[in-house]
Amino acid sequence: MLVLVCILPGVALSTYLVYANYQLEKEKISRETELLAGQILVELDRELAAMESGLRVLATSDSLKNGDFQHFHQIARAALKSQMAYNYVLIDRQGRQVINTLRPYWATLPTGGNPPQLEEIFRSGKTVLTDLFAGPVTEKPTIALGVPVYNKAGEIIYTLNVGLQPDYLSALLKRQPLPEGWLAAIIDGSGTIVGRTREAERFVGHKVVPELQERLQSSRYGSMAVSSKEGVAVTTAYARSALWNWSVATGAPKSLIEGEMLRMFAGIGLVVLFFTIVGTWLAVRITRRVVSSVQYLNDAALALREGKPLALPKVQLHEAEAVGHAIVQASHLMAKVHHRAYHDPLTELGNRTLFYELVQHQLAVVDRENGNLAVLAIDLDNFKVVNDEEGHAAGDHLLESVARRIEATIRASDAAARMGGDEFAILLVDADQCSAEETAQRLVARLSEPYDCIQGCITASIGIAVYPTAGHDLGELLENADRALYAAKRSGRNTFCLASCRAQARAS
Repeated sequence: MLVLVCILPGVALSTYLVYANYQLEKEKISRETELLAGQILVELDRELAAMESGLRVLATSDSLKNGDFQHFHQIARAALKSQMAYNYVLIDRQGRQVINTLRPYWATLPTGGNPPQLEEIFRSGKTVLTDLFAGPVTEKPTIALGVPVYNKAGEIIYTLNVGLQPDYLSALLKRQPLPEGWLAAIIDGSGTIVGRTREAERFVGHKVVPELQERLQSSRYGSMAVSSKEGVAVTTAYARSALWNWSVATGAPKSLIEGEMLRMFAGIGLVVLFFTIVGTWLAVRITRRVVSSVQYLNDAALALREGKPLALPKVQLHEAEAVGHAIVQASHLMAKVHHRAYHDPLTELGNRTLFYELVQHQLAVVDRENGNLAVLAIDLDNFKVVNDEEGHAAGDHLLESVARRIEATIRASDAAARMGGDEFAILLVDADQCSAEETAQRLVARLSEPYDCIQGCITASIGIAVYPTAGHDLGELLENADRALYAAKRSGRNTFCLASCRAQARAS
């Protein structure tokens, strides 16, 4: 009885600690899956945004505007060699394929079978990322990213689309630092799996489990316990993109932590058995040595009288410190992921996502307070020459220098962002047309000054869109700023132009 009385409190404490550790591990894995899903979503958004930028550049080709489709077919096929795209498809308003790089220029192309989502481009002029569909030429699962093609009158006459295969998305997932045994999937807007780290050939094209699909429709972020398509119980976290309405889900098998808990309980059982045997043997010896036992009791009483402190087991303090360190590390990791999600790694300026959110927020403020704002679209002239002739290191140094000059020129209340490549954008808070032109004039002058270690002559062209005369929402402002930017380039570069396309005086 004495042995059991001594052991049972330890058994109860150990059981409680094992269960508490199990709960902490569950919470930790839940946080890690959420962080990982957000990190993969940022990578996916970055890949798609880069592809969109290249597609928009290709859509401004003079061959398209002049109707020289044979020459454009050659340009598009050459562009495929430098990208992960599967093919380029040019579609007219009647849904007919005009160009498909999978076929020779003179070959007969399908007159239908394109995803209906691409028709939205003709109505809104916005970029569209389709759900998974069967390509009318290959009849294989395909995803399309489409942008509008404008004629010289500013009318949308075609959609230029790039085709992606699910294998590309699955390969993107496999590059992510997933722990062993974990699962990740990319899901389109309809709840269909378009990329998967495991058994992609089996499950791509299938809907996700109903519980996850329901949660994806009701919230952008979250975690839950579900069964995977293989029937394995997993702790799943999901994150849905605000740009494309696609989602990323990551899952950690529950067996990883439950198996660890069972091993701990088995270890406790072995320890209890061992101490029961050893304790019984010691109890028998103690009964034969009463005097020694009494002396031990006296020694213990003397220790109590002297007021010696009772120290907690080091393992308990160690575990508490370990949990605290784990939480601190997780918070640091979240801060890093958040920073990466909203900032450009080269220039440390805000990225496209952060810029869009800032403009949306400021639009709500000026609409409520009847204020003003302006958006500046900046593109460096002759940047490609620097990259080609002086190397990418020189190009990166130039971009960093441009970012610093922009920060030094604008006000602290304004916001600058790198939109991709050599494209920058600036949000001017509480700025009317006059102040926007003054800022653009300063930027043109400042950015045209010589750069250290750069031999070529670098200048900048700027497009200005002032709210509300140049647009009432984010899309209109950015689109009109881009149009003004191209008008500035057509005017001879190294200048700025208002969204009304009236060329301004060239900067000295």
